[in-house]
Amino acid sequence: MWTESVRHPCFCVVSLFRKEAGEFDMYITEREQHLLFDEYNTPIHVQRHCNEVARVAGILAEALDRHGYHIDVKLVYGAALVHDVVRPWDQHAIEGGKILARIGFPKEAELVRRHMTYGPFHRVEDLEEIDVLCLADRTVKENHYVGIDIRMDYLLKKPNMTEQKKERINQARESTRLLIHQIEGVLDCTFEQLFS
Repeated sequence: MWTESVRHPCFCVVSLFRKEAGEFDMYITEREQHLLFDEYNTPIHVQRHCNEVARVAGILAEALDRHGYHIDVKLVYGAALVHDVVRPWDQHAIEGGKILARIGFPKEAELVRRHMTYGPFHRVEDLEEIDVLCLADRTVKENHYVGIDIRMDYLLKKPNMTEQKKERINQARESTRLLIHQIEGVLDCTFEQLFS
């Protein structure tokens, strides 16, 4: 596999990964991430959060791939790198997805667009890239992997938390906890061991 760079018509340099069949796939790398962060003035704390979510998502995707899942590790990692690129904006997931689609990353755009409202998760035997991205995001608080309970407790303490939002967060906590337990069984290790 080799990499070559081209200038994207919008503004960013796009990394092209040559497949064995001679086709090109484009993935978001740290280079594109930095260009997007600069272009959209992504706050430093959000950049750090994206980096940690990408680290966790990449580790999980690689581990699942080693256990027979067909997860596109580069796709998940790239989407995670920029999933909150415009977090200060209203409907940041939708807006971030539009930006990524416009500059030529439709697969990452779809993952980013769905990451805030995704659910329920697929069954453990049918996991896809969106499941990996959302699991990583739901277990990272700011720039640290903390697990599902600390992350959800943090969200529940945010201002303007309605009873409806609390109920949705607690439902997400339970479904996420169950999926994590199932994945830990497949991987034969805990998330804490995996991400430490």
